[in-house]
Amino acid sequence: MFYAILAAVVLLALFLIFRDDHDTSYNRNDKKAQRQSEGARKQNAYSKKETSQSTTGPKTGTKAEFQGEAKKVMGMIGSIIEEVKKEAAEPLQDIQKGVQGVLDEAKAAIDKAMKEAGQKSYWTSNTEVDEQEQPEPEEEDWEDEEVDLSFLDNLDYYEDLEENSETFDVTGLRYYCTVHDCGKIVGYVKPDPSNVHDSRAQAVIRADGKLLGYIPRTQQDWYEDFNEENVVCPFVGEIELDNRGWLQAEIKVIIPTSQEYVEEEIEEEL
Repeated sequence: MFYAILAAVVLLALFLIFRDDHDTSYNRNDKKAQRQSEGARKQNAYSKKETSQSTTGPKTGTKAEFQGEAKKVMGMIGSIIEEVKKEAAEPLQDIQKGVQGVLDEAKAAIDKAMKEAGQKSYWTSNTEVDEQEQPEPEEEDWEDEEVDLSFLDNLDYYEDLEENSETFDVTGLRYYCTVHDCGKIVGYVKPDPSNVHDSRAQAVIRADGKLLGYIPRTQQDWYEDFNEENVVCPFVGEIELDNRGWLQAEIKVIIPTSQEYVEEEIEEEL
């Protein structure tokens, strides 16, 4: 639309300019013919003026008048352009206001949902960890808590196996545990052949039956050499937060040759 209006205005200006040029050229040719005419030379100055006006029509304007008209036309063009720009800008401003309104409503909805969930607003600074939300357990609390070893009564023991114990890491804690699981842990490592990600997986399960994670794949060969019979082995260990705030655990896995031996190994770590 803008370009169509602009083209129309430019064509109008060109038409006016060429019309004035045509009138000027016509007047010059007519005057030359009059000067060559014998009758025009014999008339007085007044008669010449009257004859010229009656023959050629209205006299064209001076150069100054033409420039003035041109400025008026250019001014009209400029006014039209500014008006078109203004009309084109108004819809864009309306769109921007509409988008901002939608964003404000979404922000308010998110804040409301997080507030109802008992969390801080997403839009506030979250670079600092609120220690009151996830307090780090104190070690003395772990020592005072009595560890239940009754699960050892339900384990199978193999007297023909060689007594042995090894320390392994636990992976996947972030998927199954929270900071409230930090502290001393006892339980058992059990083969998990039905695992869809790895049929060789060894699940690390707490004494109360909660899955904590798995023996890392990088340590599977080592674990299989340690537990050649692939039996369920008890463990004792600890879950803690590292200096980055991530959960990590190290467990001592014990070959179950006898319950007495296992209990001694566990109590040594506790």
